[in-house]
Amino acid sequence: MEQETEAAETEIDTGLPTAVISLRILETLASTNDEYGITSLAQSLGMPKARVHRHLTALKNYGYVTQNPSTNRYSVGWRLYLLGQNLVKRFQVVSLSTKIREDLRDKVGQAVVISTYTEDEVIVLNVVLGKNPLEILLRPGANFTLNSAAQGKIVLAFGPESILKQTLGRTLLPTTSHTITDPDRLHAEIKQVRKQGWADAPEELFVGVNAIAAPIFMADGTLFGTLAVTGSIHYLPVQPATETVSALREAAAKISTILGYTPPSA
Repeated sequence: MEQETEAAETEIDTGLPTAVISLRILETLASTNDEYGITSLAQSLGMPKARVHRHLTALKNYGYVTQNPSTNRYSVGWRLYLLGQNLVKRFQVVSLSTKIREDLRDKVGQAVVISTYTEDEVIVLNVVLGKNPLEILLRPGANFTLNSAAQGKIVLAFGPESILKQTLGRTLLPTTSHTITDPDRLHAEIKQVRKQGWADAPEELFVGVNAIAAPIFMADGTLFGTLAVTGSIHYLPVQPATETVSALREAAAKISTILGYTPPSA
């Protein structure tokens, strides 16, 4: 009977790699100040109690979670706290750039988005909400394909060359009818982005929405991510105002300076 139960539990979560299960447990524990019992944690994750218990035991042995001896309930441990501190240091640019991004929002009246990237997508880190009637809501953690967003075009233009080659070599999927899916057309636009120093994507990610983006560089000159202004096509038209583009590029340059970047002399 015990073997049948174990087999059933294994069948339920075979779709998730072991590491991902551990990460989901840590994410759940870190999302609250309360402690979790095994039953409530398993219910929150939609996983069998035995599987969750095995992962908790391993995580506790390595200091990633701690168990209250009085209640037998679990919470995050010291090692996860240290990991979090290291991540904060890595992405401290988000907090350090808050004033710059708020000032940009006040100048242009639109949402200001700071993002990082992987080899195939852009990931939103933080959003300063705009002030126009049609608010564009983007949440931290949202991700977009590189060919569909202004931020993605910045990655393709100023990020590792391998990302551009990989993107141009794969099938480009549309998000809207305006998304660029032709590799030659996308490559031509990326060349233009490199030349002008900023990118746009009118209605290419969301219908009725435009975005313009500029690069943020780290001290060694590599790309950290992007700064973008996002808003309704009515407030941020296909041909954005020169003042808006200049304000965006100036703000991105200030954030790059925070990261220690010095632009090459002309």
